[in-house]
Amino acid sequence: MKIVLHNSVSLDGSLLGFDADLAAHYRIAGGFKAGIHLVGSETALVGLKTFFRKLPAERESDLVKPDANPRLPLWVIPDTHGRLKNKLHVLRQAGYCRDVVILTASHTPKGYLHYLTERHYDWHYMGKRPVQYDHAFDVLAREYKARTLLVDAGKTLNGILLNAGLVDEISLLVHPALAGSGRFPLFADLKADGRLRLLKHKGVAGKLWLHYRVDAAAKK
Repeated sequence: MKIVLHNSVSLDGSLLGFDADLAAHYRIAGGFKAGIHLVGSETALVGLKTFFRKLPAERESDLVKPDANPRLPLWVIPDTHGRLKNKLHVLRQAGYCRDVVILTASHTPKGYLHYLTERHYDWHYMGKRPVQYDHAFDVLAREYKARTLLVDAGKTLNGILLNAGLVDEISLLVHPALAGSGRFPLFADLKADGRLRLLKHKGVAGKLWLHYRVDAAAKK
């Protein structure tokens, strides 16, 4: 399974502190035709706070697994602390994914597991902390027959995957803005050798899309 890291950033490499073009971001993301999108739990929480002053109430239809739409990706969220309890129905209602799958661990609260099971969310036990993403990706590829997984997350999860040598390609939509003192650097947690090969570059509505392949030597 190919792993693609996709982010929108400012010219000085920040994930925050500028107005991201979400329409362009997700249009590019859709072009990868990834069967799975890996979304960080913090990214999901920030999205909910950004788009909802008050979360909509859970509906009876949210208690059952939705009809699968093969044209939509599956959202997989590592949420070992159960931070999204009583919030996942909003993602189900949004219409951007065919459903949500949660990665859990030995310290995941039992009440959260009951919440997931009762509402028919798929969840996969990943053992003790931290999540071993090479194992997680093997499980996801086997269970959901996905050929491409797109990572849409923040610097922590991105750093974990890059440092573990698990990322095959990097896609960046660079915005003509400087975050300055509000910088939240995308690669702040990077410790691995980050040699890249440019595959494509393209202007997108006043922004620059850069698509790289991670050098095989950097993944060792």
